Amino acid sequence: KMKFKKRLKVLEQNLQNSGYVPPIIIRTIVEPSEDGPKEIGAFANVQINGIYQKFKRASGKTQEQFEKLLIKKHAQVS
Repeated sequence: KMKFKKRLKVLEQNLQNSGYVPPIIIRTIVEPSEDGPKEIGAFANVQINGIYQKFKRASGKTQEQFEKLLIKKHAQVS
């Protein structure tokens, strides 16, 4: 039988090597207008080295550019 401490050690080792990448969730901010909802911005909280960092989409940037930036930032530490 595997003792508790040994099992815990094995589980902790597996966590470090799991290769798990937390998802990047982008929140889009909209405001009402006469023509329907209008997108005015977006932000995302991304976990980098165990710490969540908030990124805001710069004005004039597209959603695709914002997504590429987030992926690039996340890949720099992976």
